[in-house]
Amino acid sequence: MSTPAPYTPPAELITAAEQALAQASPGKLATALTLYHRYGSVTGGRSAVTGVELPSFEKCSVLVRAGWLAVAEAINTPVASVAAVPPGPVGAPMVPPGQKPSIGRAVHYQRDEVVCAADITAVNDDGTVDLLVKPPRFLPFTAANVSQAPTEAPEPGKWNWMPRV
Repeated sequence: MSTPAPYTPPAELITAAEQALAQASPGKLATALTLYHRYGSVTGGRSAVTGVELPSFEKCSVLVRAGWLAVAEAINTPVASVAAVPPGPVGAPMVPPGQKPSIGRAVHYQRDEVVCAADITAVNDDGTVDLLVKPPRFLPFTAANVSQAPTEAPEPGKWNWMPRV
């Protein structure tokens, strides 16, 4: 059985790695060093692939150091699947999937121009609810037979699910 020839990386990879290391900020290089040390602490100071003892970061090949630098840069980069989600307004009202009113649930109740916190105290057969409404700066009061707003926009005298933030 013959031993395979050692890998020789293409010159353009080495040039790109050298360039990345030369242009890296000291903070990113420090992060790359920290990540390399954390890797070594998990593997007992040995390569997880070959079992060979890991050299100090400074003695690693330029490709290995550039690889850890790339990891350091990537950990603060949003994932494509997350970045592709269109941003919605913070705290946008929404109905949680499968959500039904139940006793003890916290909701919002629109009293005139004021949105108040409220707790559901009863769910009525007709789909309305009874609430303990807790307006800011006023004493709590009860509201009976309150309907849910037809949309998730607040509507006076109706209740809504609290926005998810």
